[in-house]
Amino acid sequence: MEEKRRTTSGAPRHAARPAGEGSAPKKRPAGSTSVSGAPKKRPVGSAAASGVPKKRPAGSAPQRRPSPSPARYSRRQRNTNWSMVLALAIIVIILIGILALIILGVKACSSGCSSGKRAVANNGPAQIYMETPEPQETPAAQVVDNVIDVQPAETAAAEPTAPAVLPTPAANVRTDANGLRSATIRTAGDFVIHDVVFQSAAKLAKQTNSSDPFNFRPMLNLIRDQLENADFTVTNVDGSMGGKQYYKYGYSGYPQFNTPPHILYALVDAGVDMLTLANNHMLDGWFDGLMAEIENVEKVGLKHVGANRSTAEKNTPVVYEINGIKVGFMNYTVSLNEMDKKGVDSRALEFGVNATKNSDPKKDAKALRDAGADVIVCYMHWGKEYEEMPDDNQKKLANILVASGCDVIVGGHPHVVQYATWLSGTNQFGEAQQTLCLYSLGNFLSDQRLALRDGGILFDFTIQEQPDGSFSIINPSYLPTWVWRTGDKENGYDYSVVPIGKYLDTRPEGMSDADYTRMLQSYQESINAMQKGNAGTLIAD
Repeated sequence: MEEKRRTTSGAPRHAARPAGEGSAPKKRPAGSTSVSGAPKKRPVGSAAASGVPKKRPAGSAPQRRPSPSPARYSRRQRNTNWSMVLALAIIVIILIGILALIILGVKACSSGCSSGKRAVANNGPAQIYMETPEPQETPAAQVVDNVIDVQPAETAAAEPTAPAVLPTPAANVRTDANGLRSATIRTAGDFVIHDVVFQSAAKLAKQTNSSDPFNFRPMLNLIRDQLENADFTVTNVDGSMGGKQYYKYGYSGYPQFNTPPHILYALVDAGVDMLTLANNHMLDGWFDGLMAEIENVEKVGLKHVGANRSTAEKNTPVVYEINGIKVGFMNYTVSLNEMDKKGVDSRALEFGVNATKNSDPKKDAKALRDAGADVIVCYMHWGKEYEEMPDDNQKKLANILVASGCDVIVGGHPHVVQYATWLSGTNQFGEAQQTLCLYSLGNFLSDQRLALRDGGILFDFTIQEQPDGSFSIINPSYLPTWVWRTGDKENGYDYSVVPIGKYLDTRPEGMSDADYTRMLQSYQESINAMQKGNAGTLIAD
């Protein structure tokens, strides 16, 4: 570095220049280098002698000075070089530090920061910030463990507009020692969900921390094994299950039943395979509620018969393969509680409901035969409520179904058990017809507490293949059931469906003496009702 000379004015080094002074140096006489004409010697220890440059007053121009000696120049050059090296070293260190901080920040962010970027959407005066996640690559090691087989939309199979025959893989077909097939069908009585019953389900949902607002599953815990251990289990739920929005009062019980569709989860969980939808309360949620009900039933994986979304669906035979046997199903209701006269959509009678007034069982049975049905089973919602014996209309309709070619008839609606019997006749195909007919199953789950109404039966029959390739209905049997209710109206009730035969000797835990006595009475009432017919063997357990 060049050494700066002191000015000749004798002013302090850091003194400001007087206002108005020019920035150019004062002119000296030609050839002079200083005031005296010779360089002045500096005292030892002065700033110039020590090599420390002296600052000139602000605004002053640099003063010319003589060239330094070679020795002094070399020394200064060395100082300059070392200063430059030191400066460069400092800069390098700083750059390395910054780079290290950036690397550490990236690593920290990869483990703890959001993987997304913020994109700005200009929606007026305020700005809305939306997270835009960066694409993430799936490690190759994880691909194998997380494969999802998604069928492309363009090649996805269209959902059928009507029920179709569902084949059973040959490998899963059971046969006896003679290579003959058989299938057992089990049917439960009516589910009548009064308001206190679904209120109980709401209470259970809170107690069990259920994600659903209603939990009906605990009500079926005691009878779950008996429901699910048949080849095919069927039941009926009185009322609409489309959703609360389809009735102005929301979910409701008697007289216009709008049942929470959450009960469908409990039915699936208990092993139910199919619902019969034709009943006197099927339009309680009006036509739209019925359409929504069909969708809800299918969403949980349940099969159904008795209600339709189109004329084509109404005219499509309902045939399911059960252990390799093609079983055709029909389902009708005698009454609609005059909902068809209260302004319900005309499409309800056009195709929505299977009522006896808009159906032809002979035509339907023939369609089932033509579709390959080995056996025809018909579910009827008929009779007079609380009557212990079938009425004349039930018997008349039963004879029509025999003539149509139905092999089994199972009834509901009276809410009490009515007997089972064998009916004989000639069907429309000119064949001798032997038909098993159970007039009423009674109640399976309800709040009805009077005698005969607080119980019902599980009814079984077996379809057996014969050596000649025909099929017979064998082993009709029944298991009495009872609705055990505890609690009180103020704090809410609890309900459990009990397979009575299982608890004849050891009652369910917590059952009172009074309830145990009433359960045994219900058991005997069901037996007495079934003994009025000539079909049905009691299943003790």
